[in-house]
Amino acid sequence: MQTKVLAVDDESGFLELEQAYLSRYDLDVTPCESPLEAVKEVKRGDFDIVVSDYKMRGLNGIELLKILREDGSDLGFILFTGKGREDVAIEALNGGADYYIQKGKDLPSLFALLARMINEIHEAKLSERELAESRSLLRIANQRMDLLGAITRHDISGEITIADGNISLAEMETDPARIREHISKARNALTKIIGIIEVARTYQINGAMNLKWSSLHSALEHAIDSVDTSGVAYTNTAQECTILVDPLLEMVCANIFSNSIKHGVHVTSIRVRSEEHADGLDLIIEDDGIGITSEGKKRIFDLITPAGVPHGLSIAKRILEAEQIKIEETGVPGEGARFVLHFPTELYRSGRNNRNHIHL
Repeated sequence: MQTKVLAVDDESGFLELEQAYLSRYDLDVTPCESPLEAVKEVKRGDFDIVVSDYKMRGLNGIELLKILREDGSDLGFILFTGKGREDVAIEALNGGADYYIQKGKDLPSLFALLARMINEIHEAKLSERELAESRSLLRIANQRMDLLGAITRHDISGEITIADGNISLAEMETDPARIREHISKARNALTKIIGIIEVARTYQINGAMNLKWSSLHSALEHAIDSVDTSGVAYTNTAQECTILVDPLLEMVCANIFSNSIKHGVHVTSIRVRSEEHADGLDLIIEDDGIGITSEGKKRIFDLITPAGVPHGLSIAKRILEAEQIKIEETGVPGEGARFVLHFPTELYRSGRNNRNHIHL
């Protein structure tokens, strides 16, 4: 991907030369003749580096730099000026500029130097962002593992109490029917414990540490490929974006797909789409089956399915929602199931926020 440069200079002729020379170094240069317009361009644009003249109408280069830094921009900044004043250079560097270059008459050498500096800044910024992302991913992974451990310990402890209590009651009973009832409840509790352990083991093996920024479409494809969709049409019109993916998210989507086919009775299609809002992205998974009854909605995220098979959505829901990924079922009974997964802006990157977004 080309490095994107915003070149700011109120001399149109020099801007043309700057764009022509830098393009020879495979740099994507956007010319801008107004520093005030440059502020707007940075806010709505998609740039890596700003190269700015010093003396311009409206704002000088250092004033432009201060505004960008006050707005929170961490773009690379090079002050590129014909003024060879030491005080200007010092003020620029103290204000957050990466380099100060004085214009000269040897344009080929001058722009070769400028191109090299642009590439150095860009590579350094990428390294900083990759390091920041690695730290953020490690922090989230540790939080999820801690949360998984806390949930697992809490749930297992509760089920052990139920099993132990029913075994004690069975030992005190003389009525065979009542004994069988208590033993059955104890076995159900043990089944849930097995389910909890299996979910935790699977998640730990497959990797809370496998957190990575990845294509949403790729995650959905992995989920649908794990399900037998014979006779069911699958369509995905969700916007292409990058999300923070781990096996847990794919497991949830796969489970939703599987349950639609198994319990939707006459499902012929599963549709995936997305809606972007100011507070994040909604991923919507819906089918054309019989939907879920009001009573069924209460059991959607039970740890154990009616068939006694652990599906893990209970734990998954709590872990994801602890990381601000909300899951809910909003379908109309008789008209199909409809699951909505809401991603806050920090956990996905659309075309609008895909670049320079590292804070989690």
